[in-house]
Amino acid sequence: MRKRQPARVPFLSSVRVRLTLWYLAIIAFILFLFGGSLYATQTFLSPDATESKLETQLYQDTQHMRDTYKQALLQKTNPASQRISLSQNEVVLLLRPDHTVLDTRGTLPADSIQQLQERADSNQVLFDMTVSQPQHSANWHGAGSTYRFLVTPLLERDARVATLIVGQAKAYPVQLLSIWLFHAAMGLLVAAIGGYWLAGKALQPVKMITRTANEINATDLRRRLHLRRRDEFGELAATFDQMLARLEAAFKRQNQFAADASHELRTPLTIINLEINQALTQSTQLQTPENYRETLERIQAENEQMTTIVNSLLLLARADTGQFTLHKEEVDLSDIALASVERLLPLAQQHQISLATGELPELLIEGDAQHLSRMLMNLVENAIKYTSGVGKHVCVELTAEKSWGIIRIQDDGPGIADNHLPYLFDRFYRVDKARTRRQGEAQPESAQPGGTGLGLSIAQWIAHSHGGEIYVQSTIGAGSLFEVRLPLIETKVPSPGAERHCIQ
Repeated sequence: MRKRQPARVPFLSSVRVRLTLWYLAIIAFILFLFGGSLYATQTFLSPDATESKLETQLYQDTQHMRDTYKQALLQKTNPASQRISLSQNEVVLLLRPDHTVLDTRGTLPADSIQQLQERADSNQVLFDMTVSQPQHSANWHGAGSTYRFLVTPLLERDARVATLIVGQAKAYPVQLLSIWLFHAAMGLLVAAIGGYWLAGKALQPVKMITRTANEINATDLRRRLHLRRRDEFGELAATFDQMLARLEAAFKRQNQFAADASHELRTPLTIINLEINQALTQSTQLQTPENYRETLERIQAENEQMTTIVNSLLLLARADTGQFTLHKEEVDLSDIALASVERLLPLAQQHQISLATGELPELLIEGDAQHLSRMLMNLVENAIKYTSGVGKHVCVELTAEKSWGIIRIQDDGPGIADNHLPYLFDRFYRVDKARTRRQGEAQPESAQPGGTGLGLSIAQWIAHSHGGEIYVQSTIGAGSLFEVRLPLIETKVPSPGAERHCIQ
């Protein structure tokens, strides 16, 4: 039987492809978020950007204050009375040419004013200086703040009328390493959440398969997954459903096998018991030695039938478990075929069947001669019994095709209906149910013991164990053809002119 090839999963429907695309989307989002945040950090929070922004603010404020103070000094008004808006953390100091204070704005302690007075005439226009803060207003990172000061002289006709010093607190520098670590942690968090979500979404069919598998037991194998997906999980579910179907069929065959085996063994036991009871209950005066002999012969026949069934069952059980070993050697199929036909000639004559041979060329194979003979005899005996009363001929012939030796057993019996062919090699299966003896039904003295229903099963096992196969073709009213193909060691094919057929 050829193994069923699994259906190919479409590329875009593959779980692997979809997971890859989802992970790529998540990684792209993380990279976009991480890169954008780093770009924003470098643009707006970097030291250079902060410094440039601070100096721009200082120059703009100084320009406005310089015009206001200069106008007040020229108009001989008090500079302290001027309305000047200050930004947060900004301080202003206005000094006379002799460095005395004209006006001060913001929080400037005395020591800081003194330091600024000392640096008012320096050539350094921009400089940084730490300004101490009161205890109640000290910031979180220290007791003082660093200010950047801009010194601007107020001139009137090249004469200095005042010196304006404007200071702006420098922002506490943001450490880029801290920002990067924060964004890295956020990226890992997004990746973890996305990965967990993807894993849950991808493994959802597996959970359903697991749940269904836990709910299935040996007494109820009718459950199926019916997972309609065109990906690996759909393929897995379909394979799982096929496995359940095979298991269900196997359990049914096992139960049927047990019932058939019990019936086949019970029949001869019942007949033996009836014969013994009849012999014991009848009066000894009415029994003759001939009667006792007939009873014992019937008991012996049923015992042989039961022994055949048990031996056949034991053989198949050992074959199923791999405990049976064949003793293979080089054998000639023509010798086996000829010997089998000669042994079955009396049975064929008894059933008024013409058992003949066709061409029997020398075909060498590596096999167990005893079991190959048993296989051929089972097939020929089966053909004789089912042809009896309908047809008159059974033919055995050999031929070869390429590296295969072929045994053909052909009859002109009633044939086999198509609905029986798939089950023909099942154990205890009989096409003609009338041939199955009912319980307690004894056979006529001249009749041969009925078949066990295991012959074709054993023949199929022997063929498979030799690397071969059995095929059957049948037509109702025209007979049946059983064909056994076995691998050859050496092929000697007869010429077409020498070939003959027994059934025309």
